[in-house]
Amino acid sequence: MSVVAVPICFSRRRARPLSTLAVACAIAFASARSLSAADRRSIVASVDDAYVAHAAGSDVWSIGSAQLELVLGFDAAHTLTLQRLFNPATGRDWSITASPEIGFSAGADRFTPTATGAATLVSVTPHATEFGVTLTFVFEHRAQRLLVSRVYACYSGSPTIETWTRMTTTGAGSTTVSDLAALQIAMKPAHVQWLSGLRGDASDTSVEDAFVVSDRDLEPGETIDLGAEGRSSQHDVPLVRVRDGDAEFYAGVMWSGAWHAGLTNDGEQLQVRFDFPGLATTAAPSRAVELPHAFFGVAAAADAASARQQFIRQGIRHGRPFTPLVTYNTWFVYGTEIDEDAMLAEMDGAAALGIELFVVDAGWHVGADEDNRFDFTSGLGSWTADPDRFPSGLAHLAGYAHSLGMKFGLWVEPERVALSTVDRAGLARESWLATHDGGYGSDRAAQICLAGPQAREWLYARLTALIDEVGPDYLKWDNNFWINCNRQDHGHGDADGNLAHVQALYGLLSDLRQRYPNLLIENVSGGGNRLDYGMLAYSDVGWMDDRTAPAAQVRHNLEGLTAAFPPAYLLSFLFAVDNEPIAGAEDLALLTRSRGVGVLGLTYRSHFLDDDTAALLTLQIAEYKAYRDILAQTSASLLTRQTPYDDTGWDAVQELTDDRRTALIFAFEREGCDDRRMVWPQGLIGDATYDVLSFDGGTLGAARGDALMTDGLEINHGVVSRAHVLVLRARSE
Repeated sequence: MSVVAVPICFSRRRARPLSTLAVACAIAFASARSLSAADRRSIVASVDDAYVAHAAGSDVWSIGSAQLELVLGFDAAHTLTLQRLFNPATGRDWSITASPEIGFSAGADRFTPTATGAATLVSVTPHATEFGVTLTFVFEHRAQRLLVSRVYACYSGSPTIETWTRMTTTGAGSTTVSDLAALQIAMKPAHVQWLSGLRGDASDTSVEDAFVVSDRDLEPGETIDLGAEGRSSQHDVPLVRVRDGDAEFYAGVMWSGAWHAGLTNDGEQLQVRFDFPGLATTAAPSRAVELPHAFFGVAAAADAASARQQFIRQGIRHGRPFTPLVTYNTWFVYGTEIDEDAMLAEMDGAAALGIELFVVDAGWHVGADEDNRFDFTSGLGSWTADPDRFPSGLAHLAGYAHSLGMKFGLWVEPERVALSTVDRAGLARESWLATHDGGYGSDRAAQICLAGPQAREWLYARLTALIDEVGPDYLKWDNNFWINCNRQDHGHGDADGNLAHVQALYGLLSDLRQRYPNLLIENVSGGGNRLDYGMLAYSDVGWMDDRTAPAAQVRHNLEGLTAAFPPAYLLSFLFAVDNEPIAGAEDLALLTRSRGVGVLGLTYRSHFLDDDTAALLTLQIAEYKAYRDILAQTSASLLTRQTPYDDTGWDAVQELTDDRRTALIFAFEREGCDDRRMVWPQGLIGDATYDVLSFDGGTLGAARGDALMTDGLEINHGVVSRAHVLVLRARSE
């Protein structure tokens, strides 16, 4: 790690946190200069291959890593612009148009980041962090007494730039800011790709709209609008991709609330903008405003998923690994009809199968099961285990799981309470509840608005007391209801309740992570309504969809969502349905391997399993464990179209480690399809020799990576199963 002081332009004091940036110095700006100034730059901050560079005496700055460099500078109007985005290793440019990258309304004025004028440049500061570098431009809008920091960050190993805006006031008053954007960038028109969100719930059996990868060329004058009004992925996942030949540009927001993305082909340029329509918030001396973070990058199309994986690992999760555990969950087979004896017996069965994590889902609290066996809303917010059903307490269950060699998990839904519990001694207060235009949005339960400090402190105290008492290794953090709060006494205004709640949620989760660094957290939001890059920082696994069967639907979800997220983050469950039973299954390997593309879960009453089925299931779980350490380090790419578009065809997905030396290929044949299918692996090392192993057929042979990618692999009809798992491993030569 190194930081080089820049003469004249920077003070030599030790770098301080971004929240306490000092004015480094005044910078004299000449007219707009050629980018050739960047050729004379020197490194002023670095961590591994991430760096910030500056050409002495110029207004040109660079930030990047080994495979991406972003050049920023001031144009002829002295406005900060993104000027060049390219790969320094190859010299290849991604064609962007130099234009202002941020701008918003501050009171009655328009803020544009300029070196002179209404908003003036105060300082430019490079900084080295543990995982990468930052470059911060600070501007002051004197009329509005507003100090604005625009920050760019880059992390070692990834061609990805993270960026965000922070605002605070310099005087005693406050300033309303609106028309807020996280990122706007223009480039030449190219092929765009996007991913739909959950778009439904368990009562909707349709699979066609959920987590669909879509792509096309936009016609001149055409705009595609993506986004969400409440939670991040309820309609679309906050990621867009632009493909130009063998290169890919990607951009997204690290945010779990409302957002919008506009993709517009104006005939000459493709405009990509992430913003927050309707959001207006207030900056004050005691209330800094930090907008949701955005990110963007460029990579070879075959390497783009791996590039995002590196950004997730270093930039978002700061080195925290994924731990895909074979998980048992009680919900689908027990609902709220759970008690101590049943759970202890089920733990015995789960441990015998090789389960590693046993999760007691909703229904453990007082008042659950009032209306029916799936009623977990009744009594929600009591934070008390039902003593009649769990006389020894939940800690006894945790201890028993540990004695069997399993981790113990517990369901919670902290952001919602039953109205019947409100204003009881020690429980949630009515004044903390979120309302929209005066209503709770439900006559049974309400959302707690986390923007209020009293509500947040109470909730943190309840959570920590539960964790300390029970000792779980894992929390299933659920969120089954959402409204955008516009109540007036929560510290936010009419139009920023969504922003305030989500940022407070992040703060709460961050506090829990600091207090319980080894606690694993599952992100579930009525299914996958809150799957995004913001929650990736605080959760270790994401539940995709309450529609966890049939197997083809699970694969559809995985094949869509692995376009955005690591396979080791995506959880689904093996669950018996009428046409796909577990006991006596015709092809149990197909059912299990369909879930094994991501994190493998099981929800079943083990005493229903006959000995033969239990033995087969134990074998499948052992097989998953044999390759899941590879899966934990991979990114994925589709080798066919996403299932179930071709009901009689094959679907296949590849998962590749970052070093490109090991790949998993999952291929699935539908009934009535051709007996064989060619697939072409992607991203392998061309001159490396790969041994190819089939879990059913043993060693198949060896070939160079370039031959495998060019000539392909032929997968034949399975005798053991219609699901195929291949491992491609490069030899050490």
